[in-house]
Amino acid sequence: MGAEKEQDDPPDGGERASALLPVVPEELGVDPLLLALMRSACFLDLSADEAVNAELAGEVLEHVGMYIQRLSDERLDAIQDQLQTLEAYGIEQGWGADQVEFVRDFLYNCGLGEDEEEPPMGDA
Repeated sequence: MGAEKEQDDPPDGGERASALLPVVPEELGVDPLLLALMRSACFLDLSADEAVNAELAGEVLEHVGMYIQRLSDERLDAIQDQLQTLEAYGIEQGWGADQVEFVRDFLYNCGLGEDEEEPPMGDA
């Protein structure tokens, strides 16, 4: 995998793009392993049934949750902090609502914590 190469995803504007988390800059300070996991899990969760086998994707995501639940409270707190950073970045960058919600609810969907209430969007 050699040298690191920062590239944006191709702007196809279709379902493929909405099922992928965009490239996140290193400067944001989010653990690269967490970003790799988030990108993969987001693809499995948000892809259309024609792109991935929904049943198999669900099984894989259940196992992701199982492994995340094995982490220490300290590690989970660090991940939650990074997910909040990632969520704020996604909102700032104009990510799709599904992508932002995926990041916001990741630990909840892994069987941890409480469902985060969606903050009001737009003007009050």
